[in-house]
Amino acid sequence: MKIIKRTEAHFRETAGGMVLIAAHVAGQPPQFPPIEFVHNDQEIREIELGPTGSLYSFTVVHPGKEKPPYGLAMVDFEPGVRAFGRLLFDTQPPAIGSRLRVVPLTLPDGTPDYAFQE
Repeated sequence: MKIIKRTEAHFRETAGGMVLIAAHVAGQPPQFPPIEFVHNDQEIREIELGPTGSLYSFTVVHPGKEKPPYGLAMVDFEPGVRAFGRLLFDTQPPAIGSRLRVVPLTLPDGTPDYAFQE
């Protein structure tokens, strides 16, 4: 039996907008982020989540005086997958149930990532 490590990003740009990539292993519910290690005989299907989802929950983190607050969110996508990530907003966070888009985000160290935005 051989174990394979997933090396692709768990998000990508498509013609319709940015999407998250979930994994569906036979006999298990889809999950995000996708599992990192798989047996080479496991049947795994990628599922695109997005480009929009519904805001399930959020919080605003206040890290201290020198750093600005930022949002974190749980967003529901079809087919019943909930994803966690940064929540971008200007002054007022969106209401629970709002439709959010998956958008590109660059982390402070320059690493590409994703976020959610109304």
